[in-house]
Amino acid sequence: MKFKNIIFATIAVVAANSANAQYSGDALRFSQFENSTDARFGAMGGTQVSIGGTMSSIYGNPAGLGMFTKSEFSLTPTINFSEKKVNAFGTNSSLSKSNLNLNNLGVVFHARTHKVGDAKQGLLSVNLGIGYQQRANFNNDFNFTGITTANGLGDLFTQKSNLDIDENSFPASPQRLLSRVNRAANSANLTSYDDTFSDPYVAITSDDSDQYYDINRKGGNNNIDFSLGFNISNKLFLGAGLGLANFNYTSTERVNEVGVYQTPGSASTNDYDVDYIKYFDTEGSGINLKFGAIFKPVSELQVGLSFESPTWYTVNDNYSESFLDRRTRVSGDDSYPYDYSLRTPLRLSGGISYFVGKRGFISADVGVVDYSSIQFSSDNNGTDMDTRREINELYQSAINYSLGGEFKLNQSFLLRAGFRSNGNPYKNLEDKDYTINSVSGGVGYRFGNYYLDAALINSNSTLNYSNYSLSDGNEPATTIDTRINRASLTFGVRF
Repeated sequence: MKFKNIIFATIAVVAANSANAQYSGDALRFSQFENSTDARFGAMGGTQVSIGGTMSSIYGNPAGLGMFTKSEFSLTPTINFSEKKVNAFGTNSSLSKSNLNLNNLGVVFHARTHKVGDAKQGLLSVNLGIGYQQRANFNNDFNFTGITTANGLGDLFTQKSNLDIDENSFPASPQRLLSRVNRAANSANLTSYDDTFSDPYVAITSDDSDQYYDINRKGGNNNIDFSLGFNISNKLFLGAGLGLANFNYTSTERVNEVGVYQTPGSASTNDYDVDYIKYFDTEGSGINLKFGAIFKPVSELQVGLSFESPTWYTVNDNYSESFLDRRTRVSGDDSYPYDYSLRTPLRLSGGISYFVGKRGFISADVGVVDYSSIQFSSDNNGTDMDTRREINELYQSAINYSLGGEFKLNQSFLLRAGFRSNGNPYKNLEDKDYTINSVSGGVGYRFGNYYLDAALINSNSTLNYSNYSLSDGNEPATTIDTRINRASLTFGVRF
């Protein structure tokens, strides 16, 4: 009996992977993140590799912690305003939403290492930074409607049922289908069974059924960082950090389809109204390391280099799907829990900053991330091989760069502006570009040991969405163009 359960579990995992659980997509989702910045550096396009002395150094280049001359605390709440344009089934619609989150929260403890003697040579200070940051926000809700063209749920469950094999490696009869969802779809008359054919399941639904999609996604990718920065002769600044990473992602994706079906051999048609729901609940925890250096050859110039190791994640994935015939209340559900390990790409970044006296500076960063180097492993060799092959075929190296500057109006007020571009992680998509560009600006105000910084960041991105895939590539596809206006406010105090 135990052996039989193992076989069934293996079949279930393979079925989930081949039909729905797109682990290569999840591998990219959980590998695409940016280290957080406070509002100051957010306004400057996120340039922080060669600039230190701010809370952003905890999360980006820890060498910047060596430039602190006092202890400091800050927090940065952020409001995201999103506007989506959904192009589905040849029609356009618009959606808007806002949400509030805590971008980062941190403290730096400054410790001088010299008591007497030369205060300009040797190791001058060691500073410890501890912070929480949100590296990615998965919140994304949208909905749309349209009319199918021979690519509805009947076509999906025909394909799925013909892959639902019995002990003789032949598509199982409706009563013996392993998937309860496939069974329910057959009971709802989306498919018909005729064992005289090698592919006995056929779709009997109309080509032009009405579909309504409702997608609700939530979660985030977070890090708790412990970083050290060292000041050597006010010329060389070194840093190292340890990150405790975690993410959580939940997604409920519902397709409601209404249409008519025609039983083979009958001229009459009947109405159907069904729901197909996919639910993802994924959690991961891991660890990463950061190392960095900033060198100041002359007072006007700083150059920096930072290295972030891969994040080694242990992931618990709970994917399930359900089917409901809204007229007869016939239903079915399947669950496919799956555990795996994920290693994200390493990240290497360099930066340079030029200071114009005490009036301000300009700074530029460039970094590289090779998404084809993502590593996926589990207890299922077949899933591992398929996922690694897809990662290698789909993803490529991306170049990220940013440019920003700050101008001091007086001792209290500062102005900032910046630009950032995150490169396209996909390859072999000549007609599409998934580069994300953003422009930013902000102001700062200093009063005694306190400061306030505000930033407004505008970015644009494109998402292609399909709820399911068909073997002929004819599944319904949707393009979602999103504009996000992100407003951040940092409050800090030095002590």
